[in-house]
Amino acid sequence: MKKTILFFIIISISISSYCQTLNNINIPQESIYVHHNDTFFLTGEYIYYKVYCLNNVTNKLSDFSKIAYIVLVDSKKKEIFKHKVILDNGTGQGDFFIPGSVQSGNYKIIAYTQWMLNTTIDNFYQNDISIINPFQTNQKSILSNNKESNKSPVFFQTKINNQVNSKLTTNGDTFGSREKVTIQFDNLSNSINGKYSISVRKMDSFKTPIRNTAIQYETIIAQKEKLRTNTNKVNIIIPELRGELLTGKVFLKENQKPADNIKVALSIPGENYIFKVSRTNKDGVFYFNLKEEYESKNAFIQVIAKNKENYNIDLNNTHTVAYDELMFEKFIVTPRLERIILQHSISNQIENAYANVKPDSLINIKMTTSLLIKPTYEYLLDDYTRFPTVKETILEVIMYAITRKKKDSYSIHIRVNDDDGESSLKSLVLVDGIFVQDHNDIVHAKSSSIKKISLVNEQYIYGSLIFKGIMLIETFDGNYNKLLTMNIGKQVSLFKPSAKKKYFNQVYNINNNLERIPDYRLQLVWEPNLNLNKISSYSFYTSDLKGDFEICIEGFNKNGLPLSISKIIKVK
Repeated sequence: MKKTILFFIIISISISSYCQTLNNINIPQESIYVHHNDTFFLTGEYIYYKVYCLNNVTNKLSDFSKIAYIVLVDSKKKEIFKHKVILDNGTGQGDFFIPGSVQSGNYKIIAYTQWMLNTTIDNFYQNDISIINPFQTNQKSILSNNKESNKSPVFFQTKINNQVNSKLTTNGDTFGSREKVTIQFDNLSNSINGKYSISVRKMDSFKTPIRNTAIQYETIIAQKEKLRTNTNKVNIIIPELRGELLTGKVFLKENQKPADNIKVALSIPGENYIFKVSRTNKDGVFYFNLKEEYESKNAFIQVIAKNKENYNIDLNNTHTVAYDELMFEKFIVTPRLERIILQHSISNQIENAYANVKPDSLINIKMTTSLLIKPTYEYLLDDYTRFPTVKETILEVIMYAITRKKKDSYSIHIRVNDDDGESSLKSLVLVDGIFVQDHNDIVHAKSSSIKKISLVNEQYIYGSLIFKGIMLIETFDGNYNKLLTMNIGKQVSLFKPSAKKKYFNQVYNINNNLERIPDYRLQLVWEPNLNLNKISSYSFYTSDLKGDFEICIEGFNKNGLPLSISKIIKVK
């Protein structure tokens, strides 16, 4: 009895009907809170951040959107960086290294989900950020030019926000250099189960922009009317419910009219490749939901049709945000602060010089191909006599596969369950995950760059497409360009989500080899995933720097209640 692989494009097929559903019901909007490690930085430092996305109706962490966007905007309303962050049950994380190309001045961190784009920018998360580039010769944008420039700097008074039954206790208030600090969580309430992040950073002894806390954020949101998206408007922006949403439009070349009911293929090459098929709606628009992790920065999109050359594809991968209404806090420095900023800069330079011995590490994520199938047969071509072309290799080496010629057109067919291969159905051919629609583009290609050919000799149904088996061709080092030189679709650059990291945590003990390494850390701790439900204490070590350091924990429990607690310790 023949086996058939069924793989339906639930997301792509359901997008059109989902859009109609949006117009008939009110869906609660979301809000974003971002815990970032500071509001004042020098170039050469990292902005660390943890994203919290909440449902505005339940006030709990949202399981709605799967992607958030974090942007740093300068006072000229230009984007310095824009990150895409994967949300896992309402939270995500990332960081940004501030390069020397960033100018001294006033900035804002902006955060939102795609669903929030249906509201206005004043509903996005916003926080002022000040940056100084100490190597910049012209500092007029931040220098004070009034009489107060000769006065002492205004010292910043930190407000400690303590929630009831949520007070930080440590094994002391004053510590020495490279000494262990332990935070006790035993006195926190029993309902602490939730998502939290912790930052321990040296405090600045001058006025800087105020950093929003989770409690302040909740107060701001509570003062606003519960936001709901206007689903009656024509151009509603669809939320990213299942992952990244890649969207575009197909036009007829001859008249630039939208092409409806056209199949479109997406290929993201790599060892863990992604292959998907969608269909355009009445407006010529197609959607791809990317819930899988992927490696490549590029993708290929192609119309699936005999006359595919008659169509154009436009990709609309990002939505523009207007920053015209943003107001920036004016951050200025006086000449009296020169020594403080110089010492700050020296500490950064020393730490960056030893960054290779204090590395962060990427969190390994299990990747799988989108097909989720296991090949029936695999052929490592180095184990066989090599033949010049793919056609000859199929003929002489690959059992259960044949090439067939009709006029000047070749097609590859895989024998399914030992049949005679007489079916007119073509096989699905992927080269490093790239869909090969016209088999003429592969049969005459040189096989010297091919590492392995794998077969799935079962019928494969993908939405409305039916393939008689699958041929997977893997090149050496993923160098598909040597094998495929034409007709593989429109290449597009992907806006990839930020990679998750495990951040370096300095430890001093008898087995440690960092005793002789200078330690000028301003940022003693950044841990975006603090699990207060499983630990009763948390430890870290001070650096060689003296001064006041703020321990700050932010987050939300499982019921959406905010937690904002902090404590100042002194290092002498």
